[in-house]
Amino acid sequence: MYRRRFKRQVEVFPQTLEEFGYMLNEAGEIRDLQSNEPYQFEVKPKDHDYNKKRYDAFISIVGDKVEEKLQRDPYNFVKQTVPVNANPENGDIHSYFYMTPNALTTPDRLLILIPGNDTRIGQWSKRVMCDENINMGSMIHTTALAKERGYEVIILNPSANVWYDGKPSEMPPPNNEKCEDIPENENPEAHTLYVFRHFIRHAKAKDVSVIAMGWGGYSFTLVINEHFDFIKSRVRGVALSNSAHTRDLIDGDDKRVWIRSHMVNLDASNQPKGEVLADTRFGCECLSSAQEISDFIITSCEKEIWRFIDLKMGDIEEITVDTEIDADAPLDEAEEAELAEHLNVVSVG
Repeated sequence: MYRRRFKRQVEVFPQTLEEFGYMLNEAGEIRDLQSNEPYQFEVKPKDHDYNKKRYDAFISIVGDKVEEKLQRDPYNFVKQTVPVNANPENGDIHSYFYMTPNALTTPDRLLILIPGNDTRIGQWSKRVMCDENINMGSMIHTTALAKERGYEVIILNPSANVWYDGKPSEMPPPNNEKCEDIPENENPEAHTLYVFRHFIRHAKAKDVSVIAMGWGGYSFTLVINEHFDFIKSRVRGVALSNSAHTRDLIDGDDKRVWIRSHMVNLDASNQPKGEVLADTRFGCECLSSAQEISDFIITSCEKEIWRFIDLKMGDIEEITVDTEIDADAPLDEAEEAELAEHLNVVSVG
């Protein structure tokens, strides 16, 4: 019986933003060269497979630009190869993460950034990068705010856990053809534990903070179990975004007490921003982000995240109410402003 064989079509996509018909303006916005609109996903109607492949090629170029910016002045991140005995020059299978130059040697402050799953290093959300701004959708803006506060920064790379086409990748082909696991970093949890075990727990910083998204929150709870001596003595505040962890993952009451007082989770919700959500699964205070799409939580709750961390680091103080003052006396303008700021602070404290 004769069977017709169809040759698989290999799509070839542009290699630059300009060839795609887009530009990156000075504000960090990706805009169409003709219409000045953000990236449009649906180029071929009803052909999701083509549109997804085109988007993956496009977002890869955007990812290159994010990494380039992270490595340049004023951030100056440097790559650190993992596992530690791998030699990229010899073609050894490896992955990497980013550190600012003094991340392991500063005696002062260190910030750890852990993205969610299926996200390239240095990024919070592909959607935010394309729709709004590559700085806000990536860790560029987060790093800028951290540096203003005197932090050195480490960015983990939990999704790049397979070796494909001569490099670490977070997007291997669907059939995993010719893919190999990165040794000791074969999944997000293993990578997070590896970096803490071999690098972060040996850092000199006396004050450490963490911002993690999605599955990054789950991975960090495993770190709490394995490195609680370091966590309880150095880590001051942990701000999570739509975390995938649960309190049942935490081994022991001492660790559960710690996360109750040192962690906050901003969750996807349509409730007003900062409203406490009655959700005991996380074991820490859970607040509404007023966002139903998790991609936008870190961007929209930037002030709340940093207010929580600043509070835990002692950069701002939680104001207590003086019960001896006349409660019926009208507030002056300065007192009204102070009270408004206090209400904002305690909403994430």
